[in-house]
Amino acid sequence: MISKQLKNKLRRYKYLLKWYLQYHFQKVESYKNRKPFDVSESQNLVLVPHADDEWIGNSQLLLKKNTIVYYFQFLGNNYNETNKTVRRNELIELKNKIGFELVVSNSYEDYSDLKELLNNKSISNIFIPFPIDWHKEHIKVNTIFHHILSGLQIKPNLFFYHISVPLPIDFEINYMQMDKSDLHFKQTIFADIYKSQYNTPIKRLNYQLRLNAKGSECYATENFVELSFEEWTDLLNFVNDNYDTKIKELIYYIDDLGKIREKSNQIYRDWKNNN
Repeated sequence: MISKQLKNKLRRYKYLLKWYLQYHFQKVESYKNRKPFDVSESQNLVLVPHADDEWIGNSQLLLKKNTIVYYFQFLGNNYNETNKTVRRNELIELKNKIGFELVVSNSYEDYSDLKELLNNKSISNIFIPFPIDWHKEHIKVNTIFHHILSGLQIKPNLFFYHISVPLPIDFEINYMQMDKSDLHFKQTIFADIYKSQYNTPIKRLNYQLRLNAKGSECYATENFVELSFEEWTDLLNFVNDNYDTKIKELIYYIDDLGKIREKSNQIYRDWKNNN
């Protein structure tokens, strides 16, 4: 009888081979409109649903040293005190290693700590998980923050990062370039720190970063899209209205490097055609 550990190892090797073949042989449409992105002179805030999302979507931003991470302490399907402590401590370890400022949310009723942060800091750019995403807690961060920002008198730039669902091809993309050593460093840090996320397919996510760069001179890129408050409002309403019929099924395609991109593109076009 094959042990569970061996089954998991064989499964990982199967996916590694699959992603390798898809990356090298599957036709994937490249971004037509993109520009390099530098926010090193600005104060940046990253909104993070789960510990590891900040590193998956924003590793190059965090290395700029002028970024605050606000951690919501969402735990997916595993809400217990032990997991809460483990995930928080892993993020603190990353903070100590990389050197960004961390705010861990404890104001679940009204998120007053986030409001205070926004009122007391001169935040130029806010980075939010892109709402076309199968994970409801990624969308929840959008909903919470939209409500908060609606009640404040500030107008920061709103940028959106992706986690497991790549950004649609029709957007103008802002990118942060990565070379081979950057990608290796990102993977090594993830493996060293996020031990509780052993099953997270960081190699698949890194292949997506390389696909982000296809058609450019970059080895890989972390991509961001900027939306106005009005565009974000409309997209978020569309996502919430169509979650059960269009959005939640994305989870079934995340292991196919090309198909998940096609699905993301189609949802974006459905939203635009809805206007």
